[in-house]
Amino acid sequence: MPLKFEIYRDGTRLTTFAPTAAIVIGPESVPMPGEVSFRDGMLVVHRADTQAAAVGLLWDAGSQGQYHLETTRLPPRPEPYNLNLELARMRLMKIVQKLEDWNLFDFPRIEKYTQRFKDAQMLFADALGYKDDPAAAARLADQSLAISLDLSEQLAAFHCELLINRRRAGNGFARHVFGCRVNPAIQNQKYREMLINNFDYAVMPMSWKQLQPQEGEFETTEVDHWVETLALKRTPIIAGPLVSFDGPDTPAWLYVWENDFDTIRELTYQYVQKVVHRYRKAVAAWNVVAGLHTNIAFAFTFEQIIELTRLVVAQIKNMLPNSRVLITVSHPFGEYAAKAKSGVPPMLYAEMVAQAGINFEAFAVELELGVPEPGHFMRDLFQISSMLDRFATLGRPVSLTAVSAPGRANPDPGDRSEGRLDPSAAGRWHRPWDPQLQAEWLEAVYRIAMSKPFIESIAWGSLADISPALAGGGLLDDMLQPKPAFTRLQAMREQFHSWSTKKA
Repeated sequence: MPLKFEIYRDGTRLTTFAPTAAIVIGPESVPMPGEVSFRDGMLVVHRADTQAAAVGLLWDAGSQGQYHLETTRLPPRPEPYNLNLELARMRLMKIVQKLEDWNLFDFPRIEKYTQRFKDAQMLFADALGYKDDPAAAARLADQSLAISLDLSEQLAAFHCELLINRRRAGNGFARHVFGCRVNPAIQNQKYREMLINNFDYAVMPMSWKQLQPQEGEFETTEVDHWVETLALKRTPIIAGPLVSFDGPDTPAWLYVWENDFDTIRELTYQYVQKVVHRYRKAVAAWNVVAGLHTNIAFAFTFEQIIELTRLVVAQIKNMLPNSRVLITVSHPFGEYAAKAKSGVPPMLYAEMVAQAGINFEAFAVELELGVPEPGHFMRDLFQISSMLDRFATLGRPVSLTAVSAPGRANPDPGDRSEGRLDPSAAGRWHRPWDPQLQAEWLEAVYRIAMSKPFIESIAWGSLADISPALAGGGLLDDMLQPKPAFTRLQAMREQFHSWSTKKA
C-alpha cells in the first residue's frame, strides 16, 4: 500500500501539483529508493516494502523561503495524510531534537525562543483538532511551519554566536581560514592578483577529465601556470579532488571500463601517481577523492568504494609521507541514495572511512546550493547547521572546500551550465536571489560553519562571474569588480584574523 498525501494551498486542496526534487526518506533522514508522483489529486509514495517512510520535496513556505523539507516517517494506510500537517510536525520534532543536542532547553536568554516554540506548538495542536476539516488543519499547519522555520533559523544563529564566542575565548581559530576555489582556465592577471591578495589559500581543482582528456594524453598547461604563480607568492594550495566520480569530472573514455573495477583501479593509480609527482613541491594539502560513495558515475560495491578510497590515500602517503590528505564527502544531504542505483549514504561512508584505519587528516565538504539538481536544492540555516553537526563525532576536522549560493534569481548564460539551470527553480532563502542576499547568506553560513569547533577552514566556490559554478555565484562580477559578497567576506576575514593574531 503506498503512502498518500493531500496537499493544500491557502485552504484549498490542490488537484494539480508538480513535485520538485521529491524523494523517499527513511530512518535518520537518509534518502532511500522509491517513487514519488502526483496523480488522482494526491502525492503518492511507492516503496518496495511496507516500512514507514517520509517524503522530502521542495516546499514553498511563503516569506520564509522555499526549501527542501521532509515529513515525519509514516506507515502506509488507506486514507491519505495531510502533507501540510506532516511537514509542520517534522520541523517541530527537529527543533526539539536540536534544543537537546545543543543543550539549550534550560539555557539563559532562551525564553523568547521558547515562547515562539510554544506558539508553533499550539497552532499545530489546533490543527490536529480539525480532523474532519483538513483544509482548516492545513491552514493552521502552514502558520505553525512558518513560525518554526523562522524560529529554527534564529536558534541556529543563537547557537552559532555562543560557539563562536567560546571558540574565540579558547583561541580556537587558525590563521588560514578563508580560501577560494579558482578556475584554472582563467589566466587573467587581475583574477590571479585578486585571489592571492585577498584569500588565505587557494583550492585548485584538478579535474581528471580536464587533465587527461584522452587516455594516455595529459594537458596540464593551465594548472601548471596557476601552481607556479601560487607557489611563487607562497599561497597555500589545496589540490583536488584528484579523483571525482561525481560525473562532470569523470573522463568520458573511462566509461569504457565501467564494468571492470580492476582496470579502473589501475588507471586511477597511474593518474594519481603522475599528478602528485608533478605538483608535489607546491601543494600543501591533497583532496584525493570525491563522489566514490554516490555511484553517480559507476556502480561500485561498498567494498570497492572503501578499497579505492584506501588505495589513493595510501598512494599519496607513500609518495609524500608528511602530506596532508583530505577525503571529500560529496552531496552531504544524500539525495543520490533515493535512486535505484543507490550508493552509500554520505555519513555512513564518512563513518566507515574514519573507522577503517585509512591514514588521512580531514574531511572535505562542498555546499553549493541554489541549483535545480539533486544535492543542490535550497536548505535553510537550521538544516545546514544540523548537517554539519553530523561530522562532530567522526574524530576528524572538516574543511568546506566549495561554498556557494546564487547572486541572481534568473539563469546565467555565463555559468557552468550555460544558462540551462534556473536558480529560482531550486528554491530561495527568504526572497529571490540578488547580490545583496548572496552576501547576507554568505555571512550567515560562514558564521555557522566557523562556530563548529571541528571546522578548520572554508572556501567560496567561484571567485568571479566568469564561468561560475552557479548563476552569479562569483564574489566578483564578470569585470572582476567586487560584489557585496566579496566585501562582506573580506570584513569577516579581517575580524577572524584579528582573533588569530591575538592568539599568536
